[in-house]
Amino acid sequence: MNSKFTKVVVPAVIAISSLGLGAVATLPAGATTTTHAKVATAASVKLTGTVVKADIAKGLVWLKVGAKTYRASFTKTTVFTKGTSHALVKGAVISVTGKYIGKSKALLAATSIAA
Repeated sequence: MNSKFTKVVVPAVIAISSLGLGAVATLPAGATTTTHAKVATAASVKLTGTVVKADIAKGLVWLKVGAKTYRASFTKTTVFTKGTSHALVKGAVISVTGKYIGKSKALLAATSIAA
């Protein structure tokens, strides 16, 4: 019985699955499928606060706004509208414009900094 099963049924299943008939989905006449891609656009944020800590070599600055501390990362493409990266010292008042990185609300990718 077992050998008859492997000789008849298994090749038939392989032949049917190779035709793709097992994966065919039917839709009513005139129906179409649409896919909508969700495009996440991060809004630009402007924060003004006091520098708590700065690591210029790594391109990071910690900014205290009210009771919350934010971390902003800056690169060579970040525009310094006033001052330079060397003006990012503890206690300096700066404004950072950028976008949140990922789902975090405490980490910014800075696009411009006014020091």
